[in-house]
Amino acid sequence: MPRIKMTIEYDGTAYSGWQIQKNAHSVQGEIENALSIIFRKEVLVTGAGRTDAGVHARNQIAHCDVIKTDLKRLRKSINGLVKKDIVVKSIELCKPDFHARFDAKSRLYKYYITRVPTALNRNFAWYISYPLDIALMNIAADKIKQISNFKSFCKAHSSNKTYDCIVTESDVFERDEVVIFKIKANRFLYGMVRALTGTLVQIAAGKMTLDDLTALADARDRTMVGLTAPASGLVLEEIEY
Repeated sequence: MPRIKMTIEYDGTAYSGWQIQKNAHSVQGEIENALSIIFRKEVLVTGAGRTDAGVHARNQIAHCDVIKTDLKRLRKSINGLVKKDIVVKSIELCKPDFHARFDAKSRLYKYYITRVPTALNRNFAWYISYPLDIALMNIAADKIKQISNFKSFCKAHSSNKTYDCIVTESDVFERDEVVIFKIKANRFLYGMVRALTGTLVQIAAGKMTLDDLTALADARDRTMVGLTAPASGLVLEEIEY
């Protein structure tokens, strides 16, 4: 059967995350359910990354095998069946051995922090009222590229066998009273970006130092992370192949 590659956007507020879980509402489950209705049989979907509960995606990538069909019509059918907080942006044929997860070379996340209260964007940004030293926060973000083992920033009891990640981009900038932490790596651990964001905020607020960031990474102890950013501000922006 032909293999298709889907680009998917979703508001993760109402979901337990991308991955199917028992007794939980997932984005993957919504997509698979729609495809199963369309093709009248079970269709398994593989995503490029497992976003946490409440985390959003602008360009999640997934693949699955389906019978030959009109792809424009298929995209329209899926979007007509899934909830309105999920949109399949595009569908294309790909190589039979393409794998959305294992073929990905890098993932890019952005975390959004608003400096002013917001009603419309409350599910898409973390509101912080106290002062933040953005320049210092950016220096700390740049130091993240020097870290290789991110065990301290991975949620406890995860199934990871290795905690090594290669971070190629990590910086902080401010635009229209929104602080954005951008980070790109070959892989991410469970809860990693949110733990890093919380640590950067503590440094920017004067509650931690740059040396504390290095010591925290060297300790490889998740319990030392004092603040984890809420899921609402995190967006999976891009995946490169």
